[in-house]
This record gives sequence, C-alpha cells and structure tokens, in this order.
Amino acid sequence: MEASSGTSSPRAFGEITSLWLKVFQMDEAFFAAEAPRASTNNTLVALLIYAVVAMIVGFIQRQFGLRQLLNQRLFGNTPNVNIPVCLPIILIVVVPLGYYVGIGLMHLGAMIFGGRGSFTILAYLVSLFYIPLGIVSALLGLVPCVGGLISAAAGIFQIILSVRAIKVNYQLSTGRAAAAYFVPAAVILIIIVPICVIAVLAVMGPAIGGIFSNVMQNLATPVP
Repeated sequence: MEASSGTSSPRAFGEITSLWLKVFQMDEAFFAAEAPRASTNNTLVALLIYAVVAMIVGFIQRQFGLRQLLNQRLFGNTPNVNIPVCLPIILIVVVPLGYYVGIGLMHLGAMIFGGRGSFTILAYLVSLFYIPLGIVSALLGLVPCVGGLISAAAGIFQIILSVRAIKVNYQLSTGRAAAAYFVPAAVILIIIVPICVIAVLAVMGPAIGGIFSNVMQNLATPVP
C-alpha cells in the first residue's frame, strides 16, 4: 500500500502519545495514513522522552544496587568501569543519534533496493512504535527473567513493524522492504564491527588484560 500523497498538518504531540497505545494496530494502512503527518519535532520530543525514561530506569537500578553489585563483583575496585556521572547527558545525545543512524541505514537499504521515499517520514513512522516498545522494554527490564523475554519479543515485533513502515514509505514489496532492513546492518556487522574491535584491542590491549585478570581473581574469590 502506498503512502498518501496528500499534505496534512503535523499532529499535536498529545495525539502522538495516544497513537503509542495503538502499537498492535499499526498495519500498512495505518502507516500510509500517518505518513503525510510526519513531524521532525514530534519525533525528537518522543526520543527525548524515551531518553528520560531510560535515565530514570538506570537511576532505579543504581538505587537498588544492581549495577554496583555487578560492577564490584566483576571488576573489583577498578575505577575506570564505574557508571559515568554524566549518564543523563550521554543518553540525551546518544539516544537520538543512535536512532537516526539506524533510520539512515534503513533509508539507505530502501534506496539500494529501488525504493523512493522520505527519510523524515520513515523516522516519524518508526518512532510511533519504537518509543512505546522501547519504554515498555526499559521498564520491564527491571523485572528479572520476565523482562528479558518480553524485551526480546518486543524486538521481534519492532522488526515486523519496521518492515511495514519501509514497505509503505518506499513503495517496496515485502521482500525488498525486509532486505532493506537487514542488509545494511549485516554489512556493518560483517565489515565495520570487526575493524572497530581490532582497533580497540590494539589501543586498549594492556588495559583490557589488566581488567580481565582482575575479573578472574574476583570470580575465584569465594563470596563471604
């Protein structure tokens, strides 16, 4: 189904939050109807809300000592692996940046497979389900075991919705839309990630060796 070619004004942000509750109703017709109402401002505000939720969840985890316990057990008193105090600033910057990098990969993949669509519209459409699913996953991540399973299910559902959004926005078949989603990420994993890992190991080899030695010593020490 093609996205509507008509022009519509962006929604008020209050309407965006109500759309989050319709995440299980987001079929191709839904994305086609929403495409003309794309708004970069609404996308950015939603991402900032997600960053704030992630920050709060991280704070709760720290308050309950979950991360400190893991940090102390694995790394002992190594100061370089402590959680940075600038985490809120990092999240506010990294969350939108990482999101748009991911959208850029999908846009590139869609163009490679013959699609013609808008980067801005794709970013908006994906945010309509990425944000609510991300918030739910972050909150449920506080629940041991169950949270991880639900987060995995949300991740799979997010892939399905992403393919639908790509298909509508770029007027592609389901197969080409799926390829547009997976191929660029696969190329990065196969080519770029190993190069980055090698570079990091070359620069931080001695430090990593020291941390690994500390980890092994702490794991070998019986818990009192």
